[in-house]
Amino acid sequence: MFIHELKNPIDVQTPLGYGKAIAWIDYGTQVNTVWKVILYDNCMVRNFYDDDILVHPNKMDGGEIDLNYFKK
Repeated sequence: MFIHELKNPIDVQTPLGYGKAIAWIDYGTQVNTVWKVILYDNCMVRNFYDDDILVHPNKMDGGEIDLNYFKK
């Protein structure tokens, strides 16, 4: 098992709403990576599998998602 604390939290969208990812846990090849997220709405910390997480780039750093890319 490997736990990585993110020095710079990442904005993410989860099934429970938007939040900041603060860490991820890798249990190995047999289990999906688990993300620790603080939800914006209620400040609760929740765990999500990596296939439940959408990462949003920081526009201040020049990042942006081209949604048309996914419609191809």
